[in-house]
Amino acid sequence: MTDFENDLDDWDKMDDLDFSDVTWKNQRIAVRYVREDIAATVCKISMFNFGFRFSNDILVELMDISSKGVLVSSDKKLKLNKKITLTLIFEDSKTFKIPAKIVRRSTTHENQYGIKFDRLSNDLGDYLLDTQRKLIFK
Repeated sequence: MTDFENDLDDWDKMDDLDFSDVTWKNQRIAVRYVREDIAATVCKISMFNFGFRFSNDILVELMDISSKGVLVSSDKKLKLNKKITLTLIFEDSKTFKIPAKIVRRSTTHENQYGIKFDRLSNDLGDYLLDTQRKLIFK
C-alpha cells in the first residue's frame, strides 16, 4: 500500500470513533463582543426606588456584551438573582435602559458578574452592530 492509500485508510477509520462518552456543556449561547466605547451603570431595583428620584446607580466596567446580556466588573458587591436596570451609554450619548437580572458571579474573578437581559432588544442589537468599529470577539 502507498502512503496515500494508508492515509485514506486512516481517514476512513475516523468514522468509527465513538465520542458518546465525551460530553461538555457550552454555556455560551450568543456571540460576545468586547466594547470599550460603552459606559455602564447598574441601578438596583427595590421598593424604595419607586416614587423617589434619587440616583443609586453603581458605575461598572463593561467586560463584554451580547444580545442576551453582559459581563461587568464592579468595585461594589452585587447580589445574585437581583433585579436591576442596566444603563448603557454610548460615545455619542445614545442611552439604553435595560431591565435585567444578576445571574452569576465569576468563580475566578469575584468582582465580575454575569447579567442577563429580561428580554431581547432589537434596537440595542442593531445599534451595537451599527457602532461596532473593531471586531473583538470573546
